[in-house]
Amino acid sequence: MSLLFHINPVSGDCKNTTLKLFDDQIQAIQKSVRTIVTDEFCNQKNAPVGFHAYMGSTKTIAKGVVWVYDQVVTNTHNAYSATTGKFTTPEQGLYTFSYTTLSDPGQWSHAALYVNGKIRSWQVVNNTGGKSQWLSCSNTAILLLQRGDVVHVADHYSAATIRGLYSDFSGAKIN
Repeated sequence: MSLLFHINPVSGDCKNTTLKLFDDQIQAIQKSVRTIVTDEFCNQKNAPVGFHAYMGSTKTIAKGVVWVYDQVVTNTHNAYSATTGKFTTPEQGLYTFSYTTLSDPGQWSHAALYVNGKIRSWQVVNNTGGKSQWLSCSNTAILLLQRGDVVHVADHYSAATIRGLYSDFSGAKIN
């Protein structure tokens, strides 16, 4: 995006005319800038679909319970809910999703990416090793989705202990 404008020198008879012309030019520039900003991604309907959120604290979550990534970094279209942990597609298209899980020493998780209640991607962090090991796992899925499809992460095998700050969930429409 570029903004080009020109301010002409203003001359007058030292009355309100000079100041008035200058004020008019400033107001015209402000209006142009507001129009450009409004037309760009600040306008939700023109913004690309995408979200990124992470868990703000370490949590132990029962099998099948939706993982809520409560710290939202990006959330165009308000399609991700930090209350429910679910992303609802605002429009049909090809989407990419990524989810990363950090497991504490002696803990594990079996994360799955669900679309409308069906597993579309899996990961496992089996950290039953040493007492000072933290293990992470990531997975990415590219899915063709319809408007209104609901995507979330949950453990499909057992309860999971998920490390806060280092476990996140992201998605974006790519086409």
